[in-house]
Amino acid sequence: MGYDFLIFDLDGTIVDSQRDITAAVNAVRKDFGFEPLTIEQVRSYLGSGVKALVDRVVPEKSEEIHAAALEKFKHYYACCLTDTTVPYDGIEKTLQTLQNKKKAILSNKTELFSCEIAKRLGLDKYFTQIWGGDTAGAKKPDPKPILDLMKITKSVPEKTIMIGDSENDIKAAKAAGVASLAVLYGYSDLKSIKKCNPDYIVSNPQEIIEIVL
Repeated sequence: MGYDFLIFDLDGTIVDSQRDITAAVNAVRKDFGFEPLTIEQVRSYLGSGVKALVDRVVPEKSEEIHAAALEKFKHYYACCLTDTTVPYDGIEKTLQTLQNKKKAILSNKTELFSCEIAKRLGLDKYFTQIWGGDTAGAKKPDPKPILDLMKITKSVPEKTIMIGDSENDIKAAKAAGVASLAVLYGYSDLKSIKKCNPDYIVSNPQEIIEIVL
């Protein structure tokens, strides 16, 4: 049917950032005396924003410690933001092909980090809006960011699609009344994605074009 407004998740959908995130996580854990985690372990914690990630990787009950850990993570992550982070193979070609479509990034990581990553990788030019989990005052799976983006871009639900790799992306899309497209090349597996019942599932960025045009 085609879509006029495409909302993309960032991590696990446009870019593979898991190594840089893991490096920052392990720097924080080292400061607090914990053993490093594997990329696979950290990957399983992604998708709900920076605070949720830090709360999971620093297993302390003290709110004061968690607040300190969050600030440490922001510092360490800012230092290695794009050391190894790269766009997925084929994603930029897909964005170029879809250049006449309205597009936005909606991540659960902070707007500052989201914008900086897109800028450094030369991807910001493809998007009219780049939002983080702190932009709209709510994070996915809350539908508010999607609804706000549609309002700002004068888009309608039936012509809007949320493209992402996590359950939060799919749940947010459904709550907002828009179509959902799950990508399997990111951080989630087919089993967990299928539970959310997205409208579409693709294995590579090229397949996104076929669905949204």
